[in-house]
Amino acid sequence: MRAIRFERFGPPAEVLELVDVAAPEPGPGQVRLRLTHRPINPSDLLTISGEYGSLPRLPATPGFEAVGRVEALGDGVRGLSPGARVVPLSAGGTWRESVIADAAMLVPVPEAVGDAAAAQFVVNPVTAWVMLEEELKLQPGDWVVQTAAGSTLGRLVIQLGRLRGYRTINLVRRPEQVDELLALGADAAFCTNAGDVVERIKELTGGRGAAGAIDAVGGETGALALQALRPGGTLLVYGMLGRDPLPIHNGEMLFRGLTARGFWLAYWFRKTPPAQVAATLGNLMQLMAGGELTPPVEAEYDLADFRAAIAHAERPGRQGKVLLTG
Repeated sequence: MRAIRFERFGPPAEVLELVDVAAPEPGPGQVRLRLTHRPINPSDLLTISGEYGSLPRLPATPGFEAVGRVEALGDGVRGLSPGARVVPLSAGGTWRESVIADAAMLVPVPEAVGDAAAAQFVVNPVTAWVMLEEELKLQPGDWVVQTAAGSTLGRLVIQLGRLRGYRTINLVRRPEQVDELLALGADAAFCTNAGDVVERIKELTGGRGAAGAIDAVGGETGALALQALRPGGTLLVYGMLGRDPLPIHNGEMLFRGLTARGFWLAYWFRKTPPAQVAATLGNLMQLMAGGELTPPVEAEYDLADFRAAIAHAERPGRQGKVLLTG
């Protein structure tokens, strides 16, 4: 069985290798899945480099999400048959051909949802939904600002905004992405180096500012999103793409009653009641099955071509996720 593995933390191109290992056997209550598609997420690359919030014991295989089919059943597993297509919620190390997962932590995939979309089901769609619906508690008509709007998650936020009646203000670094995102349904899109972005957002929102904001970049870009909030607004920080810390002005926070806090999907899964998690996942899978929520894909690479795939995933200006297949 092929697997991508690293024995020390560091730059992915330097520390990753493709190895051949024995296929694992499922224990009681477990299944073995033959995986077919795996996205390359920023969290995967941060894990490999040793910068993520939770790190594996080495040697390790990267990957937090995937889609595959049930290949073997452990003792006591009921209601599942070999060949069933599922998304695992509890299986780490998905950059390999087969993986062990708890049978109780599998999400069935409807036929209407393709493998490339299903492989991305957990991280970006759930993060986007929870931040907008549960954390910011946006109402129809509310304005929401997002940085890294051209990312896969950013495009899902635009889709959800159209579905739920939120008005999205999308910040990007490259001017060519402005028209592209407007064509996708964004209500507004601004290049961060073109004029006074905060003033333009204030004008757009009738002088008030946005109800909420989400930031995956940090640094001065994240500061723009914070400054664009209305009094009492909240900024959620969910990524660190720019690697620079978010500069926070005490007066902005104090006199306008702003809130800036982190959002980590792993923590949401841990603290949220199982019934609520199941309801959220069910809603999102229905939206994907109905074609209302579609995670974009830019390219697919075989596991053996992981270095080229990672280089592509790190390339700026992508219009979708890069997937590992095979």
